Amino acid sequence: MSKGTKVLSDSFVENNEDVSEDVAGSLIVKAEQKIREIEDERAADERLAAARQIVKDLNGAYTATVKYERAKIQFLLEKIAEIQSGDINPSSGANA
Repeated sequence: MSKGTKVLSDSFVENNEDVSEDVAGSLIVKAEQKIREIEDERAADERLAAARQIVKDLNGAYTATVKYERAKIQFLLEKIAEIQSGDINPSSGANA
């Protein structure tokens, strides 16, 4: 069984088990048209767009905080590398 048969209804699979090449091509064209219609509907869905904006707004604070914490880690790793390489005077305040 192909991956598609796991998603498809049993009746679709049974009805198209012995499909001809021409009919299969026609069904593919219809399915592609349906996909375009659904994607257009999704793009025009104002509720979905509003939900995406809410997620974007809520996620922004988390993203900024994580970015700040990653920058701290990077800065401190660079300081540790400087200390280990001897670029910073061991008795300086940077090592305290």
